[in-house]
Amino acid sequence: MVVAVLDTGVDPRHPDLQGKVLPGVNLFEPGKPAHDDNGHGTAVAGIIGAQGGIRERFRGVAPDCRILPVKINKPRTGSVHATQIAEGIRQALAHGADVLNLSVGCEIGEPGFNHATMADLANAIYEALRRGVPVVCAGGPRERKTYPAAWETLPEFAGLIAVGATDRKDRLHMWSPRWEYVSLVAPADATTTFPVSSPFLHARFGGTSAASPHVAGVLALMRTLRPELKPRELKRVLLETSDRIRGGRVLRVNAYRALLALGGREALREREQLNKTRKTSSNTLQYSP
Repeated sequence: MVVAVLDTGVDPRHPDLQGKVLPGVNLFEPGKPAHDDNGHGTAVAGIIGAQGGIRERFRGVAPDCRILPVKINKPRTGSVHATQIAEGIRQALAHGADVLNLSVGCEIGEPGFNHATMADLANAIYEALRRGVPVVCAGGPRERKTYPAAWETLPEFAGLIAVGATDRKDRLHMWSPRWEYVSLVAPADATTTFPVSSPFLHARFGGTSAASPHVAGVLALMRTLRPELKPRELKRVLLETSDRIRGGRVLRVNAYRALLALGGREALREREQLNKTRKTSSNTLQYSP
């Protein structure tokens, strides 16, 4: 499975990501690699697919997937406009992405987000869903509605998944959005990969930007088992197999139950046996049912 990371790029030199990062697309500097000059995109990619290149316990949700970096942010900044997100979606589809992760968003009133660019972004997401490619996006901050997450409840975007955040006690995080469009949450405080130019190769990373790739990784595993399922069908399975968290109306994704529902019993048994032989740490990323 190919998971597109629409973000600040991805550092392919990281030992946990070497050999699995595709050439990708750089929207602002065409012809140049989609390398990460911010750190955000590499952190997102690690949550999805880190493969334990340094220490075995540092593994993403779907360590066997491939990462397609689509650099949509302005160079050396985290700034992004709706136009770049829309074009990034189209480029990801053109390059064969099976799942899209958007740990980005726009808000009403910000520069570059108007009726025309909003329509362009909506059309790009609709096209992805029409082609059978699920779109996962960060739910955004607690106090402001974020797009495309806010479209999650619209019938024409039935396969769009907006993700909120849980803390380390499996509760709705204090800064997770409470909007009606956030029906699914995932962990948002994790240790993941950072560019090799950073002081540390692994560091903590949080927010709904971290929650969204957890769900994208689970979708990659689900599509490996049942590639014919449509985005809205995959979303339904995710919701039906998730767990209701303490003190919240929302559901937290449960990778084990989701894959079990799709007939992945034997694969999960093999994974369980493999995980039993590994030393694990509670605050590191790995796919462990």
